[in-house]
Amino acid sequence: MMTNDTKAILVTGAAGGIGLAISRYFAERGDFVFAADINERALENLENIPNLAPIYMDVTDVTSILKAREKICSQVEGLDGLVNNAGLFVGGPLIEVSEKKMEQIFAVNVLGVYKTTKALFPLLYAKKGRIINIGSEASRLVFPLNGPYSMTKCALEAFSDALRRELMFLDMKVIHLQLGAVDTSLIDTTIEVYSKDFDLKQTHFPNLLKRVITTCEAEKGHCANPDDIAKAVYKLMYKKRPRARYRIKNNKSRQMLEFFPENMLDSVMFRVLK
Repeated sequence: MMTNDTKAILVTGAAGGIGLAISRYFAERGDFVFAADINERALENLENIPNLAPIYMDVTDVTSILKAREKICSQVEGLDGLVNNAGLFVGGPLIEVSEKKMEQIFAVNVLGVYKTTKALFPLLYAKKGRIINIGSEASRLVFPLNGPYSMTKCALEAFSDALRRELMFLDMKVIHLQLGAVDTSLIDTTIEVYSKDFDLKQTHFPNLLKRVITTCEAEKGHCANPDDIAKAVYKLMYKKRPRARYRIKNNKSRQMLEFFPENMLDSVMFRVLK
């Protein structure tokens, strides 16, 4: 039940993984969460959680977002926060990945964030609400076969920068998070994409695909816990003077590689991955 002291936030991609961890964390501490997701069956599992209202929303469909906004408006006068978390993974050689897959990932990871933020802006503006965009360290260091995903996360970072520099004139905060690998189903999805979407007998990069799959499998045991991300998001939603960007659970080795000259970095990747 909403009270005068309760903050209302909306989390996209809230039915599982990082989104679910964030939604639960806020709800358990007394805030009211609109947990939005396209997975209706998964949303049913959230119906009995106190301070949480599951809500169907397809971030690629403006009509769906507006319907969700109507439901939100029937319960609150505005939103104190929006966490743009919904996303998917598409990977593979850029000269081989399908146009349909490329359009799909941009529809969710980039345009979905834009559409959601724009549609919900009146509710956020009413409360001077805060926007947190869930990005990735993949925007800072682009590996071969990770192009589609990295491209969307680079675009999301630019969106966060532009939006932050616009909304600061309205006294509103926008925060961009660069996450490292997190222990969610996305890791398994990544391995599945590389394993099933590309035929090792047909691709131009059979050895590279094998190395990337092996790397992803090895990374599964070193991922951050979604609860760690939830704690960070909660703190940043309340922090008085947040920075524009935060790295959370980034891979230290990859972080160091960002400072290599491009030619040297290319050479290192070639030797390691060939």
